[in-house]
Amino acid sequence: MSNTATDQYQRSPVTRDRVRPRTIFSVIVFVLATVLTPVAVVGNWAHTTILDTERYIETVGPIASSPEVQEAFAGIVTDAIVDQIDTESLVGDFLGGILPSNPLTDRLAGPLATGINGLIGQAVDSFVSSDLFTNAWIKLNTAAQKGLVAILKNEPSGPIEIQGDDVVLNLDTIIELAQQRLVDEGISFAANITIPPTDKQFVLMTAPALNQARIFYSFSAPILTWVLVIVAAMFVLAILLARRRARTTVAVGIAVLGSSLVLYAMITFGEGIVTNQFEGSVFEGAVVVVYQNFLNYLVSGLQALLALSVIVIAGGWLAGRTNSANYVRGLLTRGLTGIADHTGWDTGVKLSPYAPIIRWVIVCTWLFVLLGSTLLGTFNGVLFTLLIAAVWTGLEILIRARTTKEEAVPEPVEVPKAPDQA
Repeated sequence: MSNTATDQYQRSPVTRDRVRPRTIFSVIVFVLATVLTPVAVVGNWAHTTILDTERYIETVGPIASSPEVQEAFAGIVTDAIVDQIDTESLVGDFLGGILPSNPLTDRLAGPLATGINGLIGQAVDSFVSSDLFTNAWIKLNTAAQKGLVAILKNEPSGPIEIQGDDVVLNLDTIIELAQQRLVDEGISFAANITIPPTDKQFVLMTAPALNQARIFYSFSAPILTWVLVIVAAMFVLAILLARRRARTTVAVGIAVLGSSLVLYAMITFGEGIVTNQFEGSVFEGAVVVVYQNFLNYLVSGLQALLALSVIVIAGGWLAGRTNSANYVRGLLTRGLTGIADHTGWDTGVKLSPYAPIIRWVIVCTWLFVLLGSTLLGTFNGVLFTLLIAAVWTGLEILIRARTTKEEAVPEPVEVPKAPDQA
């Protein structure tokens, strides 16, 4: 009795269901890909947005037309100019040469000085809302982007400099253009104003943050272009090595979905931190606009990844063994077969033996284009996915189409009867 039970146990599927090395490797690759997904997304965004001059200008260029940013820069430039001149003393000296009465001069000096400061502010406001400021903004940011890359390479140049423990951005160009605008508006003494360098600088980061950025750049710069494709290939490899590929596909979709949601939450949380850091400063209103525009490409990419993860989860479920998946799969199969029969398409070659290869080529092409093009964005990603779905549907119909050889049925041959012999 015991021997029989032992024999049955040894022959049972449970004993044969041992963990294979390829399964272990599949799990390891899956875990590594899951951990690397957030790093890959952020690294890809940093490479395409910060290190690529054209994409960087496309991102920050429109910010110049934001009222909040214009107001912030108008405040900086106006304060930098007004702080270097004592308009009340200038007005007092001017009135002293005209009016002998000191009390009257003192009473008039304050309101007139306020009026002059207001004129300076209006002229600066006119400057920041003009195309001159927009062009200066683009030129400044172009030089700043190249200067930032140079600093990451430990070759500082351009408007970004290292001063002590701070990395600062020089605003000389914008302030000089503003001074010229004041002169053009009739405030000629603005040309003689000398603004200290410290009043024309904006701190970007501290030395510790710069050192971390340099380390990250030195290790990641060569592979950031293809990092998303590498992670996607790791997920595909994990699926191919898995024994239960449908479940692994669902797990991949859940992993990508979770990573995207975590990054989205971090972006939202980071916006609150940045806003609090600039609370009460001249950049309080502008920092939100800059933050949202600067991360707009990353947010768009995360939205595309969310849509991608939902599609992967649905695909994994549809390929599974559950009753609901079998039912839906049966409906689709019957529907596609019916369409193939009604269309009468003839491929000339039976494609069903090549169906797995065709499907994998479609999936890999979809992932390669979607991720290799550095995140198409939500709208373009959806359009491309719909295109792939249409191509896939057409190929599935062709796979089920009958070939000419299959449809050819030999007609029955009538054997002539022997003539009756008389």
